[in-house]
Amino acid sequence: MPKSAFKTLSEDLQALADEASDHLKDAALKTGADATEAVTRSTHAIARAAARLREEAEAAAEMGRDKIVDTVEAHPAAASVIVSMVTSAVVALAATFALIRLSQS
Repeated sequence: MPKSAFKTLSEDLQALADEASDHLKDAALKTGADATEAVTRSTHAIARAAARLREEAEAAAEMGRDKIVDTVEAHPAAASVIVSMVTSAVVALAATFALIRLSQS
């Protein structure tokens, strides 16, 4: 995620957190239906912040996925070596786990 996008996201989330905090402070000063309404507004601000984070995470995941695909297409030999190394590591971990379980029984 570029620095400018991260800074914008951070500022947006801070504004939404401030809004939620203001609504909760308002709720603390009120009673009954007014307090319930202030808490509801705070909840909506938090939900908007969560939605904003989800959108950014989806965009970042898509960019990362695209970058990986481009790299694999540009360097297929390196990709196959990496897949081989990861497979070897998984097999080694599975064997180690099996040996540990066997030694505990």
